[in-house]
Amino acid sequence: MNQDTKDKIFRFLQDQITQAEFRTRAYVFDENNKKNPTRNAFVKLRMHKNNFLKGGASVRWLVIPGFRGTGKTTLLAQLYHDTDKTNINILYLSLDQVVQILGVTLNDVLTIYEEILGSPFEQMNKRLILFIDEVQYDINWAIVLKSLYDRSNKIFIIATGSSAVMLQNNPDVGRRAIFEKLYPMCFTEYVKIKLGKYEIPRLSKKIRDVIFNSINAQQVFDGLKKLENDARRYWLNINRMEIDKYIKYGTLPFMVALNNEALVYDQVKKTIDRVVSNDIPQIGQFSPEIVSVIPTLLYAIADSDQLSINTITKTLQISRPTIMSILDTLEKTETLLRIHPHGSHMAQARKPSKYLFSSPAFRSMYFSFIGSIKNPTEKIGKLLEDTIGLYLNRFLSSQTNTALTYDSAERGADFIIRFGNENIIAEIGMGKKDCDQVEHSMKRIKAKYGLVISMSPLRQHGNCVYVPLSYFLLV
Repeated sequence: MNQDTKDKIFRFLQDQITQAEFRTRAYVFDENNKKNPTRNAFVKLRMHKNNFLKGGASVRWLVIPGFRGTGKTTLLAQLYHDTDKTNINILYLSLDQVVQILGVTLNDVLTIYEEILGSPFEQMNKRLILFIDEVQYDINWAIVLKSLYDRSNKIFIIATGSSAVMLQNNPDVGRRAIFEKLYPMCFTEYVKIKLGKYEIPRLSKKIRDVIFNSINAQQVFDGLKKLENDARRYWLNINRMEIDKYIKYGTLPFMVALNNEALVYDQVKKTIDRVVSNDIPQIGQFSPEIVSVIPTLLYAIADSDQLSINTITKTLQISRPTIMSILDTLEKTETLLRIHPHGSHMAQARKPSKYLFSSPAFRSMYFSFIGSIKNPTEKIGKLLEDTIGLYLNRFLSSQTNTALTYDSAERGADFIIRFGNENIIAEIGMGKKDCDQVEHSMKRIKAKYGLVISMSPLRQHGNCVYVPLSYFLLV
C-alpha cells in the first residue's frame, strides 16, 4: 500500500470516527428529534452487544443478513447510537463506500485503523466494537473478519449484508458468528413504526401456539376464542385500511413514511433494480443479455399462479437450465420464495414449484406499474398469499424438522405446513373463502386440521377453522 493510499484511508477513518454520530442520526431520530421505534430484532441484538460490554459475552460476532430494504442499515445505526461509548473504541463503516468510492479493501482500512489505535489489536487496553454495513461489497470480508475475531477477545463485530446466501454459506463465519436474519416487517412492527402503537405482551406467541400447536380444529377454535378480547383490544383505534396498505407496501420499513403511492412504488422498483444490477451478478454467472430479461421474468411471476417453465422458455427464448439458474439466484438474493409441491422428492421434481415474492411490495409494484390481467380481488389475493408466505417462512425458519409446501393437485390448498410427521393445511383468501379446497386436500393428505385465513369471522366447520386475518397478522 503506497503512502497516498494510506493517507486517503487515514483521512477517511478520521472522518468516520468524528462524523458517524451525526451521519447515523437520520436513521435513529425523526424530524422532531424523537427516537424512531425499533424492529423486534433490536432487543436481542442489543442484549448480545451489552453482554460483551459487561464482560460476560460468549457471542462476539453478529451477522445480520436480509434482502435490500428490510432495514439493516437503520438497525445498525440504532445499535450504534444505543452503545455507551465511554472507555471503548468504536468504528462504523459502510463497505460500499470503502470499496466503490475509496477503491480499497476492508483489510486495508483495518490495517490503518490499527495504526490509529496505536497498538496491535492483540494488545488493546480497551474493548472495540465494529459496526460494518454492506459487507458483501468486499469479496474477502469473511476471512478478514475471521482473522480479526481470532486476534482478540476484546473485539465485537456486527455486520450486515444484502445477500443471505453469501453470508451463511461461508464456513469461516458459520463456526464463529451468530446469525440474526432480518425479515420484512410483520404487521405489528408496521403499526409500531407508523402509528406508535405497541404489541400486547405475549399475545403474538399465544396466537401462534394456538394456530400451530393445537391437537385438532376444536382446540384451535377454542384457543382463539379465548384470545378474542385481547385481539380486539389491539385493533382499537387502528383503521382496517392499514391492512391494505401493509399488504401492498408496508412490509418494507423505508416505505412507511411515504404517503405518495407512486413514489412508494418508484422506490420499490429501485430496490429491485439494485438487486438485478448489483446482487445477482455477484451470485450468478449471467451475461448482460440474460440479466436484462430478469425484470420480465419477475413480472411473469407476479402475474401468474404457477410458473410454467416451458412457457417462459418460449417467451424469453432462453433455455430451461438458464431459467432454473435465474430462479435459483433470485431465491438466493431473497427476492423470491420457492414453495415446492407437496409429496416425495420424485413427485416434487415432476410438478411445478410455486414462487412467491419475499415481500408483497414487489408484486404490488409490478401490478401498479405494468397493470395486470387479474381483477382487484385476485390481485389482493396474490398479495395476501405473499404476506402469509412471509409469515410462515419467518416462523418455520426458526423451527426444526419443518417444511412448507403446497398442494399441486387441482383445487389443492395454498400451503401444507409440516411439523415433524404432522401437517396443517391452509388456504388463503382476501374475500369470503369456504373450506372446499382445504377439505379436498385433506382427503389425500393426512393433516391435524385445516385453516382458512381470510376476512371471514372466527368459526369452525368440521376439522377446519376460519382464522380471521386480523388474528393471523398478530402472529
